[in-house]
Amino acid sequence: MSKNKNALGVLMLLLAALIWGSAFSAQSIGARYVNAYTFLAIRSWISFIAMIPVVCFFKSKKSSNKHIINKSYKKTLIIASLCSGFFLFIASAMQQIGIKESNASKAGFITALYVIFVPIISIIFFKMKEGIRLWISVVLSVVGLFLLCIHDGFNLEYGDAILLFCAFLFALQIITVAHFVKKVDVLDLSIFQFLVVAIFSSIVMIAVEKPSADMIIKAIPALLFVGIFSGACGYTLQNVGQQYVRPSIASLLMSLESVFSAIFAWIILGEVLGSREMLGAILMFSAIILAQLPIRSREQ
Repeated sequence: MSKNKNALGVLMLLLAALIWGSAFSAQSIGARYVNAYTFLAIRSWISFIAMIPVVCFFKSKKSSNKHIINKSYKKTLIIASLCSGFFLFIASAMQQIGIKESNASKAGFITALYVIFVPIISIIFFKMKEGIRLWISVVLSVVGLFLLCIHDGFNLEYGDAILLFCAFLFALQIITVAHFVKKVDVLDLSIFQFLVVAIFSSIVMIAVEKPSADMIIKAIPALLFVGIFSGACGYTLQNVGQQYVRPSIASLLMSLESVFSAIFAWIILGEVLGSREMLGAILMFSAIILAQLPIRSREQ
C-alpha cells in the first residue's frame, strides 16, 4: 500500500474521530428527550436519507458501474450491510443503555476499549500478525483513556459490563468493515448499513418505546446534527479510511474521539482540562504516532 493512500486513510479516520467527538454534546442533549431506540432509529433514518443524494451524485459521475449488474456483488453488499449494520445497531444500543447505568466518563473509557479487542480478534480469527510496537501503542492508548476519562475511582458495575460488551461489538463492526470495504463500494456500504440500523432500531422502538411527537420535535436539532455529521459523515469517513488502514491502527485512530470530545468540552462548554487530562491526550496521540512508525512498510 502506498504511503499516500495510508496517509489518506489516517486523515479520514482522524476526521471521523473529530466529528464523533464534537457530536457528543448533541447526543447527550437528544437523549434528554427521547429514549435510546427512538434516538437511534431517527438518527439512522436521517443518516440514510442524507446519504441518498451523495450516492446518486457519485454514481452519476461513473459512466458505467459493473457492480449494478453483478449479482455476486449485490449478494456481497447485502451480507456486508447486514453484518456491519447489525453490529453497529447492537453496539450503539448497548452503549446508550450502559450510559444510563454507569456515567459518561466511565462509559467513554470502557467503550473505547475496542482498541484492545480489535487486535486480539484479528490475531485469533484472521491470523494477522501485530508487532510489539502496536501492543505498546495499545497500552499507551488505554492508559491515556483512563487518565482522560476516569477521575473518581473505578469500580465495575452492571452498566460497565454492558459497556464492555458494547466495546467488543464495536470491535466486530470495525473488523467487519475492514473485511468488506475491499469488496464493495464504500458509499454503498455506508447507506445500506444505515438502512439496516434504522430498520432494526425502528422495530425495537415500536415494540418497547412510545415516543411522543412533542419530545421528538424537541430533539430534532440534536438528531439532525448527529444523523448528518456523526452518522452520514463520520461512518462514511470510517469506511473510506479503513480501505487503507489496518483494523488495529484504525481502532487506535478512532479512539481519539475521547480526546476530541474533551477538547470540545473545554473550548465550547468551558469544562476544565487539567494536567491529568492533558497527559492522557498526549499519551493517546503518542500511541498513534508510535503505531504508525514500524508498520507502514512491513505490515501495511
